[in-house]
Amino acid sequence: MLSDREILELAEGARQGERGARERLAGALRPLVCRWALVMTGDPDDAEDVAQVVLMKTLSSLASFDGRARVTSWVYRITRNASLDHQREKRQEQRLAEKAEWLAESRAPELEDPLDDIEMKRTLRLIRTLVTELPLTQREVFDLVDLQGLRPAEAARLLEMNPNTLRVHLLRARRRMRKEMLARPAERGTEGKR
Repeated sequence: MLSDREILELAEGARQGERGARERLAGALRPLVCRWALVMTGDPDDAEDVAQVVLMKTLSSLASFDGRARVTSWVYRITRNASLDHQREKRQEQRLAEKAEWLAESRAPELEDPLDDIEMKRTLRLIRTLVTELPLTQREVFDLVDLQGLRPAEAARLLEMNPNTLRVHLLRARRRMRKEMLARPAERGTEGKR
């Protein structure tokens, strides 16, 4: 492991465009960044992903490094922020996967008329598809209010969102869902029913 002074010299050489300095700097920082990322994420694969992001950010922002702090302190802050971002994205993906699973498991109510039952299942399948195509915030709001039945004020509290902002997202989600449902009659099974 190189000393902080040696890393600073590599960083200075990389800033000045010295040949091979960027590669040597990345090689010197990689074990340190991987170790920090592993501590923060708890997963070797996630740590590897974070390390890639950190090294790219570090090398691309060398010009902004002013040398007042130690290079390792600066890189640690970049690693910490990248790890937090990665964990946030991972939680978000997990929530979306859980919601998609819930939607897939939810069943249409059984109707007496088999044709109505088929139509209801097609409509629910279309809704599930369209919900996944909404922007994230609209998807969350639509799911909480229209699919899970929460009142808008409850959903706003849960999402830590201004109630008026939530209502705007809900309105946009509903408009988009309605527009898409009307634009895809074949998927609802209504072709030739005029």
